Amino acid sequence: MSRNRTFVGLDVGTTKTCAVIGQEYRGAQLHILGVGTAPSYGLKGGQVVDVVLTVKAIDEAIYRAEKAARVRASHVITGIAGGHLQSHSQRGEVHLPPNEREVRERHVGAVVRGATLLSLSEDREVVAVIPKTFATDHLTDVLDPRGLTARRLLVEAHVITGATNAMANLEHCVNQAGLSTQGRVLQPLASARACLTSEQRREGVVLIDIGGGTTDVALFVDDACWHIAVVPMGGALVTADIARGLRLPTKVAEALKVEHGTVAFPPDDHDATVAVPGFDHGAPVSVRHRDLSEVVMARMEELLHLVRDEIARSGYYDILPAGVVLTGGGSRVAGLRTFASDVLDMPVTMGQPRALWGLGENLRAPEFSTGIGLVLTAAAAEEADGWVSGASRRHQGVLDRLGGWMRSVVSPATR
Repeated sequence: MSRNRTFVGLDVGTTKTCAVIGQEYRGAQLHILGVGTAPSYGLKGGQVVDVVLTVKAIDEAIYRAEKAARVRASHVITGIAGGHLQSHSQRGEVHLPPNEREVRERHVGAVVRGATLLSLSEDREVVAVIPKTFATDHLTDVLDPRGLTARRLLVEAHVITGATNAMANLEHCVNQAGLSTQGRVLQPLASARACLTSEQRREGVVLIDIGGGTTDVALFVDDACWHIAVVPMGGALVTADIARGLRLPTKVAEALKVEHGTVAFPPDDHDATVAVPGFDHGAPVSVRHRDLSEVVMARMEELLHLVRDEIARSGYYDILPAGVVLTGGGSRVAGLRTFASDVLDMPVTMGQPRALWGLGENLRAPEFSTGIGLVLTAAAAEEADGWVSGASRRHQGVLDRLGGWMRSVVSPATR
C-alpha cells in the first residue's frame, strides 16, 4: 500500500520566513499542499540576532502553511545559510586491507569521512561534504568506484563548515516554535534542486541566489557542486540604500524597490516621478525614477562584482557554458538579467521553481526557490534513505546506501 509522506521545508531568511508543506505518495510526484510566509525581523546577515522575533516569524509562516495545507507540522527541514559558512577543498584517502582488493561501500564511506577531517576550532563544525570525483591507483575521474580492484581509494570533496553557535541559535528558535529539526540542507543546494536542470548542472552553471541579507553562489560542473560561497550582501541592503539616500521609511523604500526599482529604465523616463508616503503619514514625497534607479544600480553592480570575483576565485570561470541562473527574492529587479550579463560577462537566465502539483503560478516565483527546494531535497533523501544533499547525481548510487554516515556528515538530524 502506498505510504503518505509529508515534508515541511523552513527557509528562515533575513527579510522573510517561508514554510512549505509537501506531500508525496510512494512512486508519485510531490504535491505542494501549502505555503506560508511572514516578515523576518530577528536576523541579520542570515544569522539570528533576536530569538523572540525569529520565533514569531516561524510561528506565523508555519501557521499560514498549515492553514493552506490542512496539515499539522511537527518536523521541519531547515535551510542553512549566512556569512558564517566557509568552503574547503579537501582530499580523502584510504588504503584497502591486503586481503581486500575490491572497493566496497564501506571503503567509499571511509574515504569521504576522511575528507572531513579538518582542523577546526571548537566553534565550527562540518555542515556538508560533497564528493566531486573519486580515484584509484591508476584511474582518475572515477564515477563510481564500487567493484573496482584497487590498493587505495581517493576522493576530492567539497566540504562546507559553519559556526556551531549560529546553527544552534536557529535550531533553538525552531524548537521554541514547537517544532523539531528533521534535517539541515545548505540553502544554495536546495535552491539549485528547485531551479536547475540536470543539463545545466552537467554542462557547467553557476546559481546566484540573492536573498535579503546574503547572496549564495553555487557552481555546478559535471552534475556535481564544485564550489559554494556566500556574499554578505543582499536585497535588504538595496532597500536600506533607498531609505537613506531618498530619506524614506524602510517599508516605503521596500515597496518602492519592488514596484519601481530597475537597473534599466528608458532614457526618456529620467524626469518621471512617483509619489510615495513620507514619515508619519506626512505629505507625499516625489521620487524621480532616475534617482531611484541610480541607487539600485549602484548597489546591484557592487554585488555582482563581488559575485564575479567569487566565481573567478573558484578557478572555474571559463568552464561554465550554461552561464548564470539568477533566483531569490532579490533577483526581482527589472532589467537585472541583461544588467547581470553585462557585469558578469556571461549568459544569464532567471530561475524559478519548476512546475509541481499544487504549485500555482503565483508561487513559482524566485523568492520561493529555497523553500520548495528544501521539500524536494527532503523527499529525495527519504527515498534514498539518507541525506544526500549536494551529491552529484552520478555519485547518487554510491551515497544512497550510505544513509548513516551521510546523515551525520551532510545534514544531521538534530533531534
